[in-house]
Parts: sequence; C-alpha cells; structure tokens
Amino acid sequence: MKTAILSLGVLLSLGASPALGKSKKDEACTEPCGARSRQLKDHTFLFPMLQGSAFVTTNVGIREGLARYDVPDVPVNDLEPRDVLLTGIQQTLDLSLGITDWLGFTGFGRATIITGSNADGLLASGASVDLVGQLGGVVRILRSDTSGTQLSFRANYGYNRGREITLLPLISAIVDSPGVTVGGIIDGDLGQLLFVPRKESSTKGGLYVAQSFGRVFSLQASGAAEYAWQTRRPFDSVAGGRFEQNTHALRVSLSLAATLDIYPVTAVPLAVMGEYVFRTGFQERVGQDDRTLKDSTAALGIYYSGRANLQLGLGAVRTFNAEPHPGLGARGRTLESGEPSLSYGELILRYVW
Repeated sequence: MKTAILSLGVLLSLGASPALGKSKKDEACTEPCGARSRQLKDHTFLFPMLQGSAFVTTNVGIREGLARYDVPDVPVNDLEPRDVLLTGIQQTLDLSLGITDWLGFTGFGRATIITGSNADGLLASGASVDLVGQLGGVVRILRSDTSGTQLSFRANYGYNRGREITLLPLISAIVDSPGVTVGGIIDGDLGQLLFVPRKESSTKGGLYVAQSFGRVFSLQASGAAEYAWQTRRPFDSVAGGRFEQNTHALRVSLSLAATLDIYPVTAVPLAVMGEYVFRTGFQERVGQDDRTLKDSTAALGIYYSGRANLQLGLGAVRTFNAEPHPGLGARGRTLESGEPSLSYGELILRYVW
C-alpha cells in the first residue's frame, strides 16, 4: 500500500512538472516579453541618451529637459566682450516601430527654446526657437545570443527649422539711423532685424553595436556620419530685404555607453549608464574659413530597472568645446565667441511593447 502511494505521488509530480514549468515561464514572460528584443544573455539593455540603439523595437519615449548654456567672450559691438548665460527648455518625443525581428522604422521630434537669462544674454545672443524632426530606419545585421552581440545599421533624414531672436543687429541699425523712432521700428523694416529664420536638412547613417557581458554589465557603441545643408536668412536694413546665407557641414560621431544593472544580483531595481561622444568634422562659415569640429559630450543616467519593458530615469549631460556663438563686432563685423559649454538634465520615460 505504501509503495502504491509513493508511486502515485511520483506520477503526479512528474505530470505536474511540465505544467508548473510552463506556468512559471508564462508568469515570467507576462511583463518582460515585450522587451525581449533588447535582451541578450539575460541582460536588458537601456536606450542611450546620446546615440541610437542597435535593437529593433517598438517603443515610445518622452524626454523633458532643462538646459544651461555658458558662452564666454561674446562680441557686443564696440563694448567689451561679455560672458553670456543662456537657459532653455526642451521636449523630445521618440517613436520606433518594429516591422520584423530585423527591420524597423524610427521617428524623432524635438522642440527647444533657448533665451538669455539676463540683460547681457538678451543683448548679445537674444533667443532661439528650434523644431527638429527625423524619420529613418534600422536594419539588424547580426544577432548572437551565444556571444551576446547585436550589430545594426541606422539611417535617417532630418529637418530643423527655427528662428533666432537677436537684439544686437537691431540696436546697431538704430544707432546707424539717428532719425528712427520706436513707431518706425515697429511699422518699418527694422523690426525684421529681430528675427532671423534658419533651416537645416541632413542625412545620417552609421553602425551600432551592443555587447552583453552577462546579466549585470553591457557596452553599446556606434560610429555615424552626417551631412547637413543649412540656410540662414538675415535682414539687410540697407537693401530692405532678407538675403540667404547657404552653408553645409559634415559631422562624424563616435559614441560609447556602459551600463551597470545591479537588479539581477541585489534585487534593487537600479541601473547606471555612463556615456561619451566625440564629434569631429567641419562646419562651413560665411566669409570665414571652415571650422573643424572637435566637441565632446559626457552623460550619466540613473534608471529604474525593475521592469524590462519600462525605462524611467534621470540623466545629466555636459558638452565641452561646442561650436562658438556668433556675435557682432565693431562696424558690423561678424565675430565669434569663445568655446561654449552646454549642460542639461532630462527626465526620461520610455515604454517598450
């Protein structure tokens, strides 16, 4: 009798094991399955702030940011150069749609407002409003779950349209026209000196790689090249109309991001990502020699990692040796500031299906 009971228990346990295993697997899959496309060797990759991802996913992301822009030695007509502080806000929307496991489409939109935060800033640099949009795609070239490697190619077309709001040319025009009145400024052409429309079209392509070193640590890297066509339309108070300044730029970016996720080993849902980007290339300038780009950017993000299909975190970014800010020297000459630095923080929210 005892033997029969033991045999029945063994049979029941054997019969229940597959069902139990399936139940646990389904339960474990309920939350992270939508994010399996960005997992390798049990490591869930984060989306970097400063570069694209090697993964083909369906996701939507929102980023809200506050920026501080320090510009040293801005030329201000006949006055001494000023150190200018600008502040701004930024709102970004990221979209991605995975068509297959190896092909996806991407979209990106961003609105940025930057303005001088004091009298010097408003006088020397005014303000700017930018709207940026990008459409592109991603193609997976290689994926190896054994080595924990994924390699993809990304390409996109971008369009940037905005208006600079600058006070200095207006003030210079008033000084050069002693008989002008406030009413004449508002009703006449001089008011157009306040606004300088500008736009940029660009194409970009590059290789993106992700490498997992286990459940806790990973690296992501990329190399990309971008070519841009730019148009700026300042107002000529003498001619009484706007004229076009057409330039172009070539930008090459090399990026690296490292992630440490302590959740798998400590049950504390926290991940940290450090990022670095070096950008080189050239920027054509009107009436001046081409400028060689050499800026670099570092970032640090802290994220909640308790859910594989959710990325929630705070990020801080600092750019060094950025492109000089244009200013106006004596007799209307266009001069440039010293090398600015840009700092900003972001609140990041992204959901992956």
